[in-house]
Amino acid sequence: MIERRSFLKLLAAAGLTSTLDPTLLHAEAAHLSGRKGAYAPENIVNEYYEFLPGERAALATAPSLKKANSMGVQLRTGASSHTLSVGETVDGWRLLAVVDMNGTTTAVFEKHVTHRGAIAFVTAEEGTIGMIPTGIGDLAKIRPRQITAPADVQLRRRARYVPGADVPGEYILNSNDDPCYENVAALGPEFIGWTLVANEQSGPMRSLFLEPDGTSRELNNDPPQASWAPDELSSIFDPKDFFPNDNVYLWKYEKGFSKRTLVGGFCPAADIGVWNEQHQCGYEAMVLLPEGVDARPIARVRIMIPEDQITPEMHIYRDAQNRAFIDRYANGSAHSFFSALAGIWNRWNTFFEESMPVTIPDEWLRDSARAGIMLSRCSYRGLEPTYQIGEGAYTKIPERSHALFPVAQYEFIWAQQLWNLTASSDEYFQFYLDKYVLPDGNFLYNVQDQVEAPLNVGLFLANSARGYFYRRDLKVFLERLPILRRMTDYVLHRYEYSKQRYAPNDPHYGLIWGSPEADLGDPLNDYPNSHPFYYQNAAGVWRGMHDHALALTAAAVVDPTLATEATRFTAIAAEMRTNIQRSLATTLAAMSPAMKTAEITPFTPEDTNRDPKHLLSYENHRFMQDWFLADWGDQALDLGHLKHRSIAGMELVGLHIDGGEQRTSNFMEHGTLAVKIRQDDYRSFLLTLYGLVCYTADSGNRYSPEDALIPRGYAGEGNKYGWSAVVNSVLQPALGLRWLLCYEESDADVCHLQKAAPKHWFREGERIAVERCPTRFGTVGWKTESLANRQWRVTLNLPEKFDCTLKIHIHPSDGQAITTASVGQVEKNCVTLGSGILASQRTVEIRIG
Repeated sequence: MIERRSFLKLLAAAGLTSTLDPTLLHAEAAHLSGRKGAYAPENIVNEYYEFLPGERAALATAPSLKKANSMGVQLRTGASSHTLSVGETVDGWRLLAVVDMNGTTTAVFEKHVTHRGAIAFVTAEEGTIGMIPTGIGDLAKIRPRQITAPADVQLRRRARYVPGADVPGEYILNSNDDPCYENVAALGPEFIGWTLVANEQSGPMRSLFLEPDGTSRELNNDPPQASWAPDELSSIFDPKDFFPNDNVYLWKYEKGFSKRTLVGGFCPAADIGVWNEQHQCGYEAMVLLPEGVDARPIARVRIMIPEDQITPEMHIYRDAQNRAFIDRYANGSAHSFFSALAGIWNRWNTFFEESMPVTIPDEWLRDSARAGIMLSRCSYRGLEPTYQIGEGAYTKIPERSHALFPVAQYEFIWAQQLWNLTASSDEYFQFYLDKYVLPDGNFLYNVQDQVEAPLNVGLFLANSARGYFYRRDLKVFLERLPILRRMTDYVLHRYEYSKQRYAPNDPHYGLIWGSPEADLGDPLNDYPNSHPFYYQNAAGVWRGMHDHALALTAAAVVDPTLATEATRFTAIAAEMRTNIQRSLATTLAAMSPAMKTAEITPFTPEDTNRDPKHLLSYENHRFMQDWFLADWGDQALDLGHLKHRSIAGMELVGLHIDGGEQRTSNFMEHGTLAVKIRQDDYRSFLLTLYGLVCYTADSGNRYSPEDALIPRGYAGEGNKYGWSAVVNSVLQPALGLRWLLCYEESDADVCHLQKAAPKHWFREGERIAVERCPTRFGTVGWKTESLANRQWRVTLNLPEKFDCTLKIHIHPSDGQAITTASVGQVEKNCVTLGSGILASQRTVEIRIG
């Protein structure tokens, strides 16, 4: 057996990760064996969401009230009752305030356990009317992420990235466990980002970004005061202003000793905990922005007070460890703060629960998906689009450049469609089409600072088709159709140019000319010969034409006047497919022996003679991503790009690497997710998904920059555009989790449930439940319950007509295959139900073993 260090040196020197047997990978100290899957990777606790035994139940039940008034509450305890004043505690629940909410006297309680907390709103009449989960528990438990992976596989940032093997990623993939937070996060330090405080009315200019210690980046620059006392300027919010004395060093933030979370896991209200290890002292800052265009932030600061700092005028209370605390409020009172907090929670919890409720064992991942949609919506100004999350380097008003980035707009719509928010996203979609598509069908963005890729037209068409299939709203479809016609004319003009200029046997025939990426496009040099004819432009436009034709065909059943148009675009899509296939065949045949041996995929007709270890940054982080998103349907071509990345050593923790720095320009990483969910082995998809949420985003507040330096990145590091949180980056978990749970094949009537659900989600006692999940075959819901003795019960709720093959994937935690199903056919680790089985059934129960 070859020594591991020698093996890694060979990998790094050769850059041939994908061609070597991964079973050779092994580590000293028995962390790995020579056999793939024979070891368990090191794990850490997810301290953002972990409950210790009994703690979940302890936070689930708030006190029961008999009466309540402004002074306190009368508790109902069995047959007896007793009175609790504000500040007092019962069963770990402290009464924070008694407030009037919608004419009802409501008691507000709070409780903390080791890593979590909860705020309960309770009335005497209705009991608990609201329970908000929070991410701050015992302040003394706050600490930097613990790194437990073996030293030789840990994720460390080098001064300059040297292409080589994805050693940390292979350590996870070659283990006997599926990628998850607990083993992926154990590889290296977390990203530390700013925490957004915002609402949906005021837009980015009124929002706040909080530093890890809770201080806002934004200054309170009142002009009259600034004119005569500039030295008095300070942050709009600074928790230090509420510390009880001058000994602020007691609460000083030390790097890594903060826990940055969002209230409820996905609301636009910050909940930050800070712990000073040296002085054993800490605080929690909750900051929110009430509704309204001109809203001012209000905050609550919960401060631990050392015994020798307590003074008689302090209204202290004590926790279960007898530690003293005080509460302070900024720009309001306990009444105004908790009333606003209840409104924010009710708004966003209802928003997601009424669209597509999801229950999964990994609540942290679900909340990451929800938070991405929230962060994006709170960064729009009404319907006006954005690329920047909150206020930052990309915020430009009036809108120009990246504020109108088509890539951000299509992903914003796409993510909401997948989460059954098509109805509310249609308004954003139509607004953008009306205002930012020019008369010639080009994007307004393109005629300002840069020129974006024409393939975006294809993605807008695909969004339109998906929106129609998910809602079947002909009125909405017809409203956007005139603008879609202008857009199709725009790209068809470029398509026809290549047919007129080149002979049919020329590989450029039938391709689409134009910029491949905004950073490479110059509006003063936007001509057919300005760039090579990139395959992702052609494939992206084909995908849009194909899906648009399907939507027109379906709509023509209701409105026959669309039949001619449907026939036309069906023919165009078929012709495009033929021309692109012919071009690809010609180019593949012309490739050098080295490229053919490596089985990599060309980017352009000219890409026929390159060293397979050579891969440009834009090719890796944009061009191949756009190819993946087009879902051309040729597995060999998809794998060719993935092989190219691996051979060139441009992958880390399953993520593409962007150039010489150890960073990923993750705004296009949904392309990697899209291609990996199509593979039979789902574990590589999971590695990418958890790599994104563990290293390119803050694990608690979901801040995710366009270019994340990994690991140990932080907001403010490097170029100001690189660390700007952007719509695309925060939405990656929303797309990824939806595909994990429910994935529709593009060109076959097949729908997969739980295709990439990790093994530990199928342990006894676990449950996966999804309601109102939209697909182009109809809206579905299902529940998978993991029973004793390696049995699973799946209950399906189907629409009137569900004309597709359904594949239900089960990944037993013991790694053994399933063998039986009461309905359907067992194939590998999924149960296949043909459309005939589902045709007449609205509810189906399946027992699997």
